[in-house]
Amino acid sequence: MRFVRDETGAVSAQFVPVEVELLRLAVSQLVGLLDAAASHALGASADPAVRRLLPDAYREDAEAAAEFRRFTADGILDRKERNARAVLASLGDDEYQGDDYPGGGDDGNEDESDRGDDVDDQPPVTIELDDAAVQSWLRTLTDLRLTLAERLEVSPDGVQHLTGEEAPFLANVYEWLGMVQESLVHAIDV
Repeated sequence: MRFVRDETGAVSAQFVPVEVELLRLAVSQLVGLLDAAASHALGASADPAVRRLLPDAYREDAEAAAEFRRFTADGILDRKERNARAVLASLGDDEYQGDDYPGGGDDGNEDESDRGDDVDDQPPVTIELDDAAVQSWLRTLTDLRLTLAERLEVSPDGVQHLTGEEAPFLANVYEWLGMVQESLVHAIDV
């Protein structure tokens, strides 16, 4: 998987079908987290991953931070969710197709009924992104990596502290999302 920009300025990449399914799963879970946080935005800071996505604006002043969050959390969560849903739409998720999402609408991707049951036997999936979808992808990849970093207990020096069965899988997803993000940044920067 590598994003490229063609001579018209369009950005695209070919993903192995299992990568598309992994992205759908991760982004769908992010949407669920954002939905739950939006349901009780003032209490959303109970989840460390949400705190990572909505850090305190004033670290030294809890009252000012709470006041700032009260006025901004809903809008920030809404924008994050719209970006995530735009990514799902660009992945061909029928639930999120349409003009309501950046990059939404008919993108030429196969729908789920055209795919067979065995993801490994599928040809690569080409994802094409317009400028709005590129921004949604960059923001959502950042949100996914921040969320996973919190779940993995990644310290500021980059050391992962989570142990257990799921740690290696989550760490691999975290690293892979970083490669996807780096590839996309490189494609739009060239």
